[in-house]
This record gives sequence, structure tokens and C-alpha cells, in this order.
Amino acid sequence: MRIGLVCIALVTMLTADAGSAFARDWYVSAARGKGKKGTKEKPAKDLGNIVSKLKAGDTVHIAAGVYRGKGDSGADWITVPVAIVGGYADDFSKRDPWGAHRTVFSGDNKSKNYKVQPRLHIDLTKYRGKEMPKIVVDGLVIDAGDQNRYKSDEQNEIVRAANPATGQNPTPSRGALVVSASKTGNFDKGAHWEITIANNVILNSAPTKGVLSVSAYKGSKVTIENNVVVNNTGSGIYVGSLWANSGPESPTFLVKNNTVLFTWKYDGMSTSYSGVSLEVGDFTNVTAKNNVFAFADRIGVQKSGGQPLLLANNIIVGNLSSDYYEARGDQKIALADIEDEAEYLHEDSGGNVATNIAIPLDSSWSAAYGSRVLADRGKVEASIKATNSGANALRGMLGLNQRAADIAKVTGDIWLNRMSIDSAIGTGAKKYDGRGASKP
Repeated sequence: MRIGLVCIALVTMLTADAGSAFARDWYVSAARGKGKKGTKEKPAKDLGNIVSKLKAGDTVHIAAGVYRGKGDSGADWITVPVAIVGGYADDFSKRDPWGAHRTVFSGDNKSKNYKVQPRLHIDLTKYRGKEMPKIVVDGLVIDAGDQNRYKSDEQNEIVRAANPATGQNPTPSRGALVVSASKTGNFDKGAHWEITIANNVILNSAPTKGVLSVSAYKGSKVTIENNVVVNNTGSGIYVGSLWANSGPESPTFLVKNNTVLFTWKYDGMSTSYSGVSLEVGDFTNVTAKNNVFAFADRIGVQKSGGQPLLLANNIIVGNLSSDYYEARGDQKIALADIEDEAEYLHEDSGGNVATNIAIPLDSSWSAAYGSRVLADRGKVEASIKATNSGANALRGMLGLNQRAADIAKVTGDIWLNRMSIDSAIGTGAKKYDGRGASKP
């Protein structure tokens, strides 16, 4: 009987720990990939080809190349906790994710397998396993440019709707990198998710809300570090909670050393949402430090809920409506006044500045961006208490010539004009006054 009980106990422990005990490493290479073995010697060709095989605790190593998803779907949906690591040389001997070995997640706007889903979504809202391994996304370049529908070959304006006559799909309205981690089958005291999103570059994405979005559960520890999120619509970085309770057990986020630039409104007439560098959802404990939040069409930092947000040593500049906004109370506050007037800012906040920054960008992209006209822009700028976004100050930071008058009307439309990967990486390759991202 004792032997039988010991055997039952042993089997129970092995079954409970199966998610981590049998976790494995997978390898993906666009250049060498074939089949679904996913080994270093015989890698898979695309992450999408092996998604159904992934188990909790697995790590996927992805070599340099362009990846469009299974069947050029432009979407990878993963429903177990895993680590995704890009930026490897083709033999997986070394990494240089922003340099020689870029792992580019892209898509194809005319694909027959087009999916209206985030480009990469780790979706654990229905995961009920006991195992809670670390979730990691590190070293990807996610460029939505090839998924967007553009008005013309100049790629100066996106079009939201599809065109059945030409076979063009709509511009995707979902985020580029989304992690949703809710409750599991682990009821051990203190069990929680650990999530790290680091060293990624995201550009040309056109969602309504979070471009880089993490929503976590009770007790979760989330680090969002050294990412570049540039030239997107919606909210550059969104942090939220899937546990609707306030207090110390709310998910904790550390957002540090990120560069978030040029976050556009969802479309030209949007006024009540989108165009936000950092959006902080309710029921979260958030510290944001040493970041650059600049040139949002509406707001630099948007705060929901009543839990204190700690803002320290960030550059917050060039935001057209307000540097800081508290949804509870509908209060727009200029950067110089946030420590005095903000109701939901942590008392240790400080050191946030509106330093002018010289951004290295392709001159044609800068010229187009600097010439665009926003609906009601004059009315918006006139209402700002202490604006950081005068036309000539903006043009100076973009390296453009100064104008005697305000931004003039131009012929043609400009809405999320496409940026190159080289330009996007260039904006975050070096820090600005010690803040923001840098080449990993």
C-alpha cells in the first residue's frame, strides 16, 4: 500500500510539473527552415508553422529574416506561456537584433489568409494550466508596413477599408505585440506571472489602442524595457489589468528605457481616443522611468483609475493636446504642473523634462510629417496651457528649416506615412540625455 501511495504521489507530481519538465527549445530560420522538427540543425521556416506544437515553458529562437506568419497570414496567436527570442545569426551562434541579424515580423496586405489579429499575440485568457513559466518577447522587429493598405505608391497615407476590386485587405486595426495573461489553474499562494518585453522595435502599426500592449493578472510582475515604438497609431505602450481590484496585489509594471515617438491619432478626425505615447489602465501599479514619450497627436501619458503612477526622469515633449492626462476627473495637465496638480501621481515622481531632442530620421519622412495638417490643430494648440509643440520647435527637432508662419496647408493627405526599419532603429539606437532605448 505504501509503495502504491508513493507511486501515485510521484505520478501526480510529474504530471503537475510536466509543463516545465518537458519544455524544449525550438529554432526557426527563414533561410534554412523546412518541416516542423524545429531543431537547431533542422529549423522550422516560420513561427506560425510550429505554434500548435508549443507547450508551456518552451523557448523559440528565431534567426534573422522576414516572417509573414503561416500562409502569409500576418498573425501569430499563441495560447501557452512561452519565450520568443529573435535576432540570431542563421547558425544561432550569436545575436544582433537591431543590427546584422534582424528578425522582422511582417505580413502581406493582399494575402488570401489575411487575419485581423495582432501580429504577435500571446493570449492566455483561456489558459488554465498550473505551470506559470516566464513569458518573454525579446529582440523582434515588428513592421506592419507590408500589411497596411496605402492610398498610393508614395505610401504617405493609410486607408482603413478594404478594396475588393483590387484584392487589398483593410489596414489592420489590432496591436503589433499583445500579451494577455489572466488567471490560471495555479492556486498556490503567491503564484504569479513574470513577463518581460525587451529590445523590440515596432513601427507602422495602426491599431485603435495599444501597439505594444500588456494586460496582466493579480500579482503579475511585468517589465517593459528598451523597446522602440515609433510611427504608429493608437497608444504606443498600453499597460492594463485583467484583475479588477486595486491595491498592492494589482499587477506591477516597470516601464523603463523605452523610446516612444510619433504616435498618431487613429484617423484624422479622432479626438477622444488614440494618439497617446503611454496609456496606463485602471487597477495597475506602474513605475515609468527614463523613457522618451514624444510627439503624440494627443497625450504624452494618459492615466486611468486612482492608483498612483510613478513618473521619474522621463522626457515628455511635443504632445499636441497635453503632456499628462487623468481620465478620472478629465484633467489635462502641463508637464511643469504635474507634481502640483495631478491627483493620481505618486509622491516620489520627479525629474520629468521637456528637453528638445534631435531625432535622426530620413529627411523625406521628416518633411512629410512636418508638413501634415491635423484637424482643428490650431484650436488644440491654442488650448494648451504650456505647449511644447510649436511648429518651429517641432521642425527643429526633426532637422527641418524654420518657417516664418505656422504649419501651412499642403496639397495631398498624409496619415501614418511609412517609415523604414533603418530610420525606426536609428531613433532608438542612442539615448537622449541618458533616457530612452539604446542598441542592445
